[in-house]
Amino acid sequence: MPLYEVAHAASLSPGQKDSLAEAITDLHANRFKVPRWYINVTFTDASVQTSYIGGRQRITNRITARVRNGSTRSREAFNELCSDINDAWRRIVHLDLPTSTLPPRELELAAIYITGELLAGMKFGFQVPAAGSEMAWSEIHHSSFKARAALGDEDFVEFVAGLEKKPGFNRST
Repeated sequence: MPLYEVAHAASLSPGQKDSLAEAITDLHANRFKVPRWYINVTFTDASVQTSYIGGRQRITNRITARVRNGSTRSREAFNELCSDINDAWRRIVHLDLPTSTLPPRELELAAIYITGELLAGMKFGFQVPAAGSEMAWSEIHHSSFKARAALGDEDFVEFVAGLEKKPGFNRST
């Protein structure tokens, strides 16, 4: 399950964080055809971190993603995802600047790093599936997910509702 860590020196409003998390979630879920529930986004205030680029101290904004590699996930797809995330950052963080203008350094997204292979993991007690097998995994665990939703876990309520709307999702498993 991907983990996107947004380390920002720029002062982001709660609304900007919400919009960035929504954009990153949508971009990853749509590109790799996975339920939105799989995507995790965290924000860290990097304004107090000392960062260096080329040995020189800099104020930076960066996004680091830890994802699962898979045969259906090409380097080109991840490069396109980086471009889409960069576009979302520009649209959300410095909307008022023309695209031909460099943003002030404190607003610029200096780097996007996507690293891969999650060797193993668990999310809410369920072992993380191999990349590309998310839907089969979801079908296998569907009854357990529904049981957790029935107990009032709103993450699972949303997850189950989203799964059941997915074309080709087999609920009988």
